[in-house]
Amino acid sequence: MHLVEFENCRTLAHGVVQWFLSTYIPEALFFLVVEEKDLSEEGVEGWCMRETENEFLIQINECIEDPYTYKRVLCHELWHMYQYYYDLPRDEEETLRQEWFLLDKYHQNG
Repeated sequence: MHLVEFENCRTLAHGVVQWFLSTYIPEALFFLVVEEKDLSEEGVEGWCMRETENEFLIQINECIEDPYTYKRVLCHELWHMYQYYYDLPRDEEETLRQEWFLLDKYHQNG
């Protein structure tokens, strides 16, 4: 069971997150907070942090205006969560490839 909390997120984040969780981590038990905030000082579009074994925080830069870019960044951070959850290496190059694959798949099936 997924427990997901959205803080100051655009509506489109809900659909992407629910699609990803039901497609890639359907049987998992964890708590996820997805938060949209100003990350311009950090110089990132988003990041994913593992708080505990089964608790995750994804932050997305609220300064992203383009919905397509927003979804791409969210897919990128969701893939990092997947890597954390399954104790896989956090391979940034793989994640960059996956974000495009996931975004395409979401638009086909989401």
